[in-house]
Amino acid sequence: MRTAHMGVTNNLTDPDVIARPYEYFGRIRETEPVYRNDKWGGWIVTRYDDVRECLQDDEHLSVQVEADRLRNSSLDIPRMKGMFPKWVFYLDPPEHTKLRRIIGEAFNPEMIQQQRDEVETVVESLIAEIEASDDEEIELIEEFAYPLPVRIITRIMGLPLDDNEQLGEWSDEIALTLFHHYDAENRHERTEESIREFADYVREIVKRREEEPQEDLITYLNEAEADGMTMSRDEVVATVVGLLFAGHETTTKLIANGMLELLRHPEQFELLREDPSLAPKAVEEILRYHGPSKSLTRGVKEPFEFHGKQIEAGERVLLSLAAANRDPRKFENPDEFDITRGTMEHLGFGHGSHHCLGAPLARLEARVAFPALVEAFPDAELVTDEVEWTKSPLVRGPEELRLRV
Repeated sequence: MRTAHMGVTNNLTDPDVIARPYEYFGRIRETEPVYRNDKWGGWIVTRYDDVRECLQDDEHLSVQVEADRLRNSSLDIPRMKGMFPKWVFYLDPPEHTKLRRIIGEAFNPEMIQQQRDEVETVVESLIAEIEASDDEEIELIEEFAYPLPVRIITRIMGLPLDDNEQLGEWSDEIALTLFHHYDAENRHERTEESIREFADYVREIVKRREEEPQEDLITYLNEAEADGMTMSRDEVVATVVGLLFAGHETTTKLIANGMLELLRHPEQFELLREDPSLAPKAVEEILRYHGPSKSLTRGVKEPFEFHGKQIEAGERVLLSLAAANRDPRKFENPDEFDITRGTMEHLGFGHGSHHCLGAPLARLEARVAFPALVEAFPDAELVTDEVEWTKSPLVRGPEELRLRV
């Protein structure tokens, strides 16, 4: 489907859109910033101020409406329908407020900083494994960007490290539905089966922690209380599955995207190698310039007018972080990758009541990883300039990243 007005496809998984989202959403941002996409079935919002306003508009927009859309569908997916609406990511206040208050205590910046030694140890271990292999080429995602956050989140949860591979497989299958991989065969059925197995696995561990508490996040969730409220076993199980899923997907893509851009911009690579203290600024610039979250979706619970467009209850809104984070109205020279910029006003982790709970952990892992990688592999280069991107309208990352080291 093509629009004469735009001169571009309305298919958000069109290969050109997947390959060049900043051009695609940037063109919409400059021509029709609140744009109706009938093929996707909703509105696309692209300018920084507008996206930020929508992210904090809990009166008209809802994450729970999106979960309800799935729950009320005719699809035969009882496990998905039972679990996703319990995730903090898909709850509106007051339920969201309760869970976020409980979970947030474990993910506040002060608590996460206590994990720094552990993160440094895992980073050093992964780099040592790569160096010991003596391979001239590496696949960075498989050998570093994926195992780093998986090892960290499973340690925090108190899960056996031997289960990392299985947890990753379940998460990949869940992503087929949550990240709208429309081209994946039988994606709903595959996600449903993974949710069933994942939840059964977690439920057994939750039960064991009830009987034998340990110093880990699952025990904390079992015992946590906020304003006299506690979590049911089903809520704990759903929360653990959700955190395990979210706890590595975004960070894996953040590290992959960041290394890709550092290698594409060798002067920035050298800046970071010469001055590792630039790591915090570099991470923020990667989140702004080429973050792992390309878009966020909301459902409309109350009709409202936005920039002259009437948006009705039941419709969908896609908030383009990719376009907002490159909006020249907000950022000077937005299409320039500059790790000294260091702005934290980007929307890479969202904004408002649903600002990413795991942001402190993702930041910590990335701030440790990038300086270590450029120091360990100063002569690294891309094996190919061709990139196969994740085929999703919501997330952005290469399927693989082969480096010559």
